[in-house]
Amino acid sequence: MSSFDITEKRLCINIFKFNKAYYFKHFFDDPELFQELEPYYEKASYRFKMTSAGARNKVMKYLDRKGFDPNIIEDAAPFTVEIGKYQNYGELLKNSVESYPLRDKVVLVMKDIVWVEQALVKGVLLKNYM
Repeated sequence: MSSFDITEKRLCINIFKFNKAYYFKHFFDDPELFQELEPYYEKASYRFKMTSAGARNKVMKYLDRKGFDPNIIEDAAPFTVEIGKYQNYGELLKNSVESYPLRDKVVLVMKDIVWVEQALVKGVLLKNYM
């Protein structure tokens, strides 16, 4: 007899810890959901930032109630890539949680493993900077 997995797959949102704050990047097409999270939104970086564990926990509980699977990432190394600063990396930048220049490269922390794989297809190198 075959079995069926009827559990609904929940979209994972990685929340990265950098410098005592927590960050994630996700596009919410539900205006009500975005409005609830807007106090944490950094418009210039197109990402959400929580400055305390309490705020992080509040956001994680809210995301869980809304059907997402929030996941804390304390070691960003598996998500960290580098690309030459003169290469075309706009799409990767849009899907990174953090970025910074390093000599003639740009280091990007991708929001999830899917985007790390996309970056590798584009010839980007995996790095351990964080």
